[in-house]
Amino acid sequence: MSRLLIYDNSNFIDFPIGGQVTSIGNFLRFVCEAYPERTNDIMLVGVTIDPEEVGKIKKAELYGRQIDFLPVAAAERDLGNVSKSLRLMYAKGLLKYGKQLKITKYDCNYVHAPEAYGIIKFLKWQSKCVIFSHGSYFNMERGFRFFQKNILVKKGFVVYLKWILKDADLIFLLDKDSLRDYKPYNSNLFQVGNSIICPEIPEERHILKDGKVREILFVGRLSKDKRVEPVIQAVLGAETYFGGLNLTIVGDGEEYHNLKKYEGENVHFTGAVTPRKVKEYMKKADILVMNSVFEGIPMTILEAISYALPVVSTNVGGIGETLQFGQDSEETDGTPESILAAIKRIDRYYDVYSKNAYWNSKAYDYRCINQKVYDLLCSYWK
Repeated sequence: MSRLLIYDNSNFIDFPIGGQVTSIGNFLRFVCEAYPERTNDIMLVGVTIDPEEVGKIKKAELYGRQIDFLPVAAAERDLGNVSKSLRLMYAKGLLKYGKQLKITKYDCNYVHAPEAYGIIKFLKWQSKCVIFSHGSYFNMERGFRFFQKNILVKKGFVVYLKWILKDADLIFLLDKDSLRDYKPYNSNLFQVGNSIICPEIPEERHILKDGKVREILFVGRLSKDKRVEPVIQAVLGAETYFGGLNLTIVGDGEEYHNLKKYEGENVHFTGAVTPRKVKEYMKKADILVMNSVFEGIPMTILEAISYALPVVSTNVGGIGETLQFGQDSEETDGTPESILAAIKRIDRYYDVYSKNAYWNSKAYDYRCINQKVYDLLCSYWK
């Protein structure tokens, strides 16, 4: 019997807030429910918020099961004041504590954090490695928070990523852009969507208070590539048409302090919150706005449409494959004017957009998607 070792720079519960940890969580929930006996052969390798836990194998309680968990680095909870690269800390921690994993050639390493790959191969060269790519690796250089001015580091990281793509036994990916990018390097590619847990909405649509769009929601990391400022400007410029919109910004990140100057009567910041709290904000919102420069298939969008929320978004990465613009969503070019125009179009026919969003979300049910992932993983996780 081999083990499944899952690597990610998260705590697999609620840090960081975002689609990646939710996607992994949904896979673990599926395994706990459908194949509970196999959870004894899973090891989670991630980070912790408590420095005292680093390097110590413990049990993580997930969906009624106790799963082995080794945190190899301590992360900072305040994502707006991160002073060190978490990717680098995670790689160093895995190098330091990875011997405790006792990786064998029969184990399957399920890699969600590419910085782990080289360390895994260093610890056990013959071990099997399956990658889940949450967006094209070739976008990662643009998302660097550290080393922006170090050309050698950035170029070296791209070379490293290409080696990973060539060496991996199997690669799960989310969108056609990644499929196109990876084809020259690996033929064992499988496109799979992110998964969600679909709630039951009694009327299969979101009910607007007073019959008008009022509450706009943004959920995500507050980084430059998310382009939150134009969303704020769109809301602040909406008074003449709507009589005023409210924007709730859920998340934290390096742009938090730059954006906080806009906080006021119509713009509210929550900081980082738990996934359960995110769902509460979605229930209260009328429209989700995403304005990213690049994405995979954002979990935030899938969760929003499952709550019957129409979406305004840029058409990047796998978003255009997920949403049906003109039916459950509207496309924006990223400018405040375009965002506001899209909100207006949805407002005119809100019930239609809301119902379409809810029904389109059913295609991403976590049981259907993760059964496919599980079956393919079992080729390596014997």
